[in-house]
Amino acid sequence: MDVPCEIRFNTRSINSIDLPESVEVHAGDTLVLKLKNEGSPLHLTLSTADAARFTDFFHENLYLERLADVPVVIRDDVFPGMFAITVITGYGTNRSGLKVAVRERPAPVEEPPQPLPPPPQLPVVPFAIVIVAALLFIIYVGTGVLLFEAAAFVVLILGVIAAWFLRR
Repeated sequence: MDVPCEIRFNTRSINSIDLPESVEVHAGDTLVLKLKNEGSPLHLTLSTADAARFTDFFHENLYLERLADVPVVIRDDVFPGMFAITVITGYGTNRSGLKVAVRERPAPVEEPPQPLPPPPQLPVVPFAIVIVAALLFIIYVGTGVLLFEAAAFVVLILGVIAAWFLRR
């Protein structure tokens, strides 16, 4: 994630430096130094003397006309700590320091597990009707009485109608 930090030059006087006292980043972030010159172009130096365990950024000489972005990539595998970025203008006459606090990346928030949906309810009425119709048909086959076959047919039709109206 990019963490912006604005540094202004030439706002109060020639070669003046206005920057925040400190900035906080997390391991794996990129600190983007947004350099803004509000006066005539100038030479400036960005350097770190104690940042080797946090970043590969060490030293940068720039000629700044208006705007520039300087990325300072923080390593993923660093422990919490602090380092300073020194901003120098006027060929060493003006110096200012920016403290960079490196924090551990916050642990991802785990969502609570979603409750499982209840198991589907078996439709009791249609199954009961199908079982009654099957029994009536078995009795018809065993006895040969035509009334049982007709009753089985009527019960099956009623089961279809009941299933139609009881569907969810």
